[in-house]
Amino acid sequence: MSYAKPVRCGENIEAVLMSVEATPKKSVRRRSTELGVSQSSVHRILRHDLKMKPYHISVHQGLTPENALQRRTMCAWFLRQDQMSGEQFQTLNDLKSLVERLIRAVTPEQCEDTIQHFLLRMRRCVQRDGGHIEQLL
Repeated sequence: MSYAKPVRCGENIEAVLMSVEATPKKSVRRRSTELGVSQSSVHRILRHDLKMKPYHISVHQGLTPENALQRRTMCAWFLRQDQMSGEQFQTLNDLKSLVERLIRAVTPEQCEDTIQHFLLRMRRCVQRDGGHIEQLL
């Protein structure tokens, strides 16, 4: 009685490792096709044997100086949202005036502090392998 060679053998693990080292941006699907190993086996080898976490790179628009007003507006909203929670507005213009006044009151230092705090929370989230961000607040 002959047994089939296990897919997660040293030979395939080495082949996947060499493939990753040669072209780290290659997808699991393409790597699977090139190595002649099923996609789920390549994924298992990456996760369990090589202790890697396959991911898909997501490209985002870079921040530019033109985004400064938008960033400042968002910082103002985050910093001041509690000030608006109990107020009653008679007109939309009243609300607009308050928002404009609050935005003008935000300093660049407050924006920087907010950004730094956000980055700190994101680093903590990564350190905890995801988790719920509410636990970090």
